[in-house]
Order: sequence, then C-alpha cells, then structure tokens
Amino acid sequence: MDKGFYSGNRQRLAAHMTDGDVMLFFSGESVRKSADEDFPFFTNRNFLYLTGIKQERSALLLQKKSGLTSECLFVAKPDLEREVWTGRRFTESETREISGVEGIEDIETLDRTVNELLSFRNVTTLWLCFDALASERSFDIEREFAKHIQGRHPHIVIRNSYPLLAAMRKIKAPQEIDAIRKAMRITEAGIRRMMRVAKPGVMEYELEAEFNSELAAHGQRRSAFPSIIAGGERIFYLHYANPMSAIADGELILSDVGTACDEYCTDISRVFPANGHFSERQAQLYQVAYAANRAVMAQVRPGVFFPQLNRTCREASFEGLKALGLLDDFADIRKYVWHGVTHHVGLDTHDVGGYDEPMAENMVFVVDAGIYVREWGIGLRIEDNVLVTLDGCENLSAAIPSTIEEIESFMAHGHEQPR
Repeated sequence: MDKGFYSGNRQRLAAHMTDGDVMLFFSGESVRKSADEDFPFFTNRNFLYLTGIKQERSALLLQKKSGLTSECLFVAKPDLEREVWTGRRFTESETREISGVEGIEDIETLDRTVNELLSFRNVTTLWLCFDALASERSFDIEREFAKHIQGRHPHIVIRNSYPLLAAMRKIKAPQEIDAIRKAMRITEAGIRRMMRVAKPGVMEYELEAEFNSELAAHGQRRSAFPSIIAGGERIFYLHYANPMSAIADGELILSDVGTACDEYCTDISRVFPANGHFSERQAQLYQVAYAANRAVMAQVRPGVFFPQLNRTCREASFEGLKALGLLDDFADIRKYVWHGVTHHVGLDTHDVGGYDEPMAENMVFVVDAGIYVREWGIGLRIEDNVLVTLDGCENLSAAIPSTIEEIESFMAHGHEQPR
C-alpha cells in the first residue's frame, strides 16, 4: 500500500467529524508473555488501516476545526541506546513517507497535547476506537485512556469510532483486493505443496512445516493465523491446535490455512486423502459439502442478506445427507452442520464488518461449507474466499484444487512437478 491509500482512508473517516471533534487511535503495545519475554508485537488493525505504520507505542490524532482536519502522528523517536535492545525505529522522514502524515511528534508528549486540546471550549468530543471484543483482554488502551479523560475532562463527550472503521473496512479498495489476490497465490502454492508431499504416515506438523516453508519462499514470514492441519477424527476439533499426530492410510487430511500480503489475509480449507484417493464414503460426503459450497456461491450478489447464505448451506447439505440416509428431518441438520458459512476477510482473518446489512460490491468473505459425521469418522470442510462483483461473485481461490477429480489428479501427478 502507498501513502495515498492511508491518506484517503483518513479523509473518508474525517468526513464523519464535525468542528470540535478530536479522534485518537493507538497502534498498541507488546504484551508480556513470560519472565522478560513479550509476545511478538501486532499492530492494531484500525491504526494500520489509517497510517500503514507498524510500530508499537504510536498514536494518530485527528482534529476538526473550522471545517479543516489536522493530522499528527505521535511515535517513539529514534534512540540509538534503546534501539540496541529493541530494534530500529522509523525516522520522521520514513514515517511521513509511509503514512502521508506531515505532523510527527514524540509519543512522550501525547498526554500533554491531548489534555491541552480538551481544555479548550471549542473541543467538545473525543472519538476513541473501542473494539467490541477488547473487554475480553486483560488490558485495553482505549478504555483505560477513556477513564483518564472522563476523570480529568468530564465535560468531554466520548464517542466510539470503531463502527465507522468497520463499515469502511468491509468494502475493499482495489489495492486491498490486489493484496488479497497476491496472498491467495502464495496460499495456493502452500496447499499444493502439502498435497504433493502427503502420504500415509506423514506427521501433521511435517505438513505444517511444508506450508510454512512455501510461505517463506515467497517472502512471507508468518501465516495469516495458526494453521489447522488435522488428520482422521482430529478433524472434529474445529480449531485443532496440536498437530503432533501421524496420518494413517485411508484418513483424510484437513488443511485450514492462509497467508497475508501487505497484511491482507486469506483463509482457505481443503481436504485431501493421505493416500491420494477418496474412499466411497469420503467421496459421498465430500460431494455434499462441495455442492453446498457451490450453492452458496451461486447466491452471492449485491443486495442479498447474509442469513440467506447459512440457510442455503443447510438446505443443500440436508438434501445431500438425506440422499445418503443420514437425515430425514431438516430440524436435525445441526447434528452434521456445525458452523456458519461465512465471515469477512481482510486485515483480520475474521475481518470487521457486520452481517445485518446486505452484501455489496467489493466485499470479500469466505464460503465455508462443512459436514461432520462422527458415526462415519469423517469430517471435512471446503472453504473459499469470494469477491462480490456487480452481478455475482468471483471465487478468488478457484485455482486451488477443489473437486475430487482435481485433487486426486494433482496428488497422482503433482509429485513430478519441481518445487
């Protein structure tokens, strides 16, 4: 992304401000892991969307006055002695080039600057970005800052900018879509690599390592989310997090994986047989999930409401399961269909943006059809990422093998392809 992208996002956000408004966004801070070790720093996604700056202890301040919006970034200034221990910081010129923000100040002056601003009568409202799920965390910068402001400046109205950012982020700009396309090509390469090396006896963590190695070959250090690689009945744990088992002959392998490019994520699930061939029952259930996946995609277009996708998935799944003699009453569908079929994808794997409003052009979300039949010992899901177009949708993951024929053919012949 270039600085014009971030400047444009700030301008669109500022259109919601009136004179006397101040908006504040924080990049976040590292979270302690254990002893003297922190978890790797992860930039607040809304701050990143507005600035492009991936550096902790930073803040963006917007102010509307006389119809004009001023912008200032507060960052940790370069400090050679500290950087020996914590790593290099952005210079002022680098910060300007990345973000497009001209005003750069020391983060140590933020509290004083905000307190001075809020002391003036012409400043009446402070917008903070209250993440709806942040209260589940042990520390929340925005809510702590709000307590401080309410105690010191009780006349200031505090408003939440999070819904504004969520609405903006769920409609993807061309640059964002391009980044997702690039990430999808890398994800495809990683999934094909796992299919290529899969065989009876392979360890789940070996497949995970193959996927990560392919990402690294494309310049990506991390996956979009912790990869889920599960064999056999471990597929029934939807967020299986301990891939330490061997995959037996005749078992299916579930890969729920993705990577990111320019921080924009993909989220893809594919199921393939360890020995390269689906059994009759595996193929029967796979066809049910595949048909449900495609039935949902056929519904995607501007104006359609999201609950319809879940209904379509359950209805299509019921018809397939009924034909297999597993169900005869639609009321029992949740026995085999456990989860919803869609969520937004973007800067977060489960991206922000609600589901009450209808679909709109340039939304990107998953179509995730899953069937889980414990009595057969078979669970699977087929998850694609789609882009809503003017009159339908584009399957962004169409190049990743998804039919039984494509998967078996690739596993039979893909080994001959060079890495």
